[in-house]
Amino acid sequence: MATQTAPEGGHARAAEAAEALAAEGAAVTARAVRQRAQVAMTVAAEAARAWNEAQAEAEAVPEVPEVVTRRFEAAWREAVTTAREEFAEARSGWQTRLETADAELGDLAKLVETLEAELAEVNDAAQRAKEEAQQAREGLQEQIVEHRSRADRAEAKVEVLTEERDRLLAEREKATNDKDVSR
Repeated sequence: MATQTAPEGGHARAAEAAEALAAEGAAVTARAVRQRAQVAMTVAAEAARAWNEAQAEAEAVPEVPEVVTRRFEAAWREAVTTAREEFAEARSGWQTRLETADAELGDLAKLVETLEAELAEVNDAAQRAKEEAQQAREGLQEQIVEHRSRADRAEAKVEVLTEERDRLLAEREKATNDKDVSR
């Protein structure tokens, strides 16, 4: 492998090889430039380093101009101020809703307590009414038993009186018949 020793021709060929490698999408390294340009390793390394430094400078992002920075900061301040105002309004609205909900919750809790107390009273009254109804039922059953007993005794007396009446009517008829016969 013959290498070119003329510095000017070698440097130009090395620079062209670096450009060709980059155009092909290959990595621009000292070894790749040396093989392509057929130059000494020091010339290839120098050409690869020069090409990579030029690329880095071309791709570097320039500093943001002061005018752009000031405009951005002003826009940013305005955005933050607006966001804070909107947040404060939203928080105030939610705070009001929360307070309203807390008040409604308190009212509902009081209503539940009141209704529970009323329910307890109604349950007590229902229990008392049930007990009174049971007592009344028992009293009525006792009265029914007593009235049945009295009715049974009255019915027995009616039977006795009916028998006595029939007997007396029979005696009277007999006495009337005997009187008619004796006349």
